Amino acid sequence: MPIDPDFMNKLKPSGEHNGHKVWGEVDPPTKLGIHGTNVAVDQDLCNGDGVCVSVCPVNVFEMIDTPGHPLSDKKSDPIREADCIACLACEASCPTQAIKITPK
Repeated sequence: MPIDPDFMNKLKPSGEHNGHKVWGEVDPPTKLGIHGTNVAVDQDLCNGDGVCVSVCPVNVFEMIDTPGHPLSDKKSDPIREADCIACLACEASCPTQAIKITPK
């Protein structure tokens, strides 16, 4: 199941991480929520393969350690969300459909 494109209307911000909002329930290590707003990564769907890091032309993403998460011990984090140019390369390349780009 891909990231919910309507997550901003269905979930509430639960905090901040690396300068971006975190949406939904967070209960590490198994529930990590959706990180980012305009560049949103559902870290509970992310398989940590890093394809988003390799295809992003403006280096929006960085891999972070998430030890103990059932899918992977690394997740993509949109730490430079403001730099996104909305090319959608990451969204199109994500094998688990964990990324949603909402142009500003």
